Amino acid sequence: MKRRTLLGTGLGVMAAAGTKAQAQNAVSLTLVTDRPAKAQALADRVAPTSGGSILITVHASAAADAASFLATVSSGSTDMYLSAEEAFIATDTAFGIFSSMPGGMSPSELEAWVQVSDGRFMWDILGEEYGVKSFMVGDDGPMPIWSKAPLSGIGNLIGGKVGSVGLGANVLRAMGASDISDIRSSSVDLASLDAFEGLNVAKMAEAGLLDTFPHMTTPNAGRPASALSVGFNLGTWDNLSDANKLLLERCIMAEHGLNRAKAMHDSATALQAAGAAVTAHDMPQDIWNAQITASNATMLEIIESGDLGADIGDAYLFFIGDVAGWSEIGEAAFFVGRKGALTQ
Repeated sequence: MKRRTLLGTGLGVMAAAGTKAQAQNAVSLTLVTDRPAKAQALADRVAPTSGGSILITVHASAAADAASFLATVSSGSTDMYLSAEEAFIATDTAFGIFSSMPGGMSPSELEAWVQVSDGRFMWDILGEEYGVKSFMVGDDGPMPIWSKAPLSGIGNLIGGKVGSVGLGANVLRAMGASDISDIRSSSVDLASLDAFEGLNVAKMAEAGLLDTFPHMTTPNAGRPASALSVGFNLGTWDNLSDANKLLLERCIMAEHGLNRAKAMHDSATALQAAGAAVTAHDMPQDIWNAQITASNATMLEIIESGDLGADIGDAYLFFIGDVAGWSEIGEAAFFVGRKGALTQ
């Protein structure tokens, strides 16, 4: 009995020593984000999955600071960011393609392009130009236009105070809007706007904005997806072992799936809870037509911005051509056909 106790004690000492050594050899990464809950969830997944050998420290920042994340991470001041890369379009408009391209891919299509087609290669080329390596870590889904009054036509959209984010603002400008606010800015009071895009139902409910903007207009070509990304400093990523790279990729992919599922669930339950407080409207045809024309012009600007923009834009458009047929006869057709099929 005594010998067993001594053996147990010895094993405990050895395990403690092993844990201490592992902690001393841990890879410590810093992450800056404007989505602290999602970033902390990733950190909390990575730590136990790696057995404590990869530790991520999260530093929360305001949405208005997101544009600075690219420079912060590419310079090596911070190892990682978690945000929507559309925040970086002032540096390169091609970043917006990997968040939400107006008139472009749905979340499922964008995911397919990036995860299993040449979108991965194109994203890597863009990242190499700016010293980062990026991965998808969620998508808040397509966004409606929220307005104080029903949108009857393009005049009462572009004639008022409107808000957007990323390439959506470029599209509104191309449509003729002049009073456009970036909804991420700390100086913008959303309640002062007449209409805006960039928040899903769940975020609107969380912010208490549904009473102010009770009119929800879809489909909105200005915001077909809202992808989030984790970006690593390229040198930091390259210096990781293959095993650590694989572990991080798997953890990020798991969080991506969970974040997508939560976005769907939370918006569905928020809309149900809102009940009659929210009125859904079909997008007026003249607004839709203007959005598509402006979206095409925005993509053309990206393609004409240089070789990198041209390569990424062309690859994006080719994939839409490949996937659109299935999207239309697959999910889209099913949703139309299912309506009313299953009811309580």
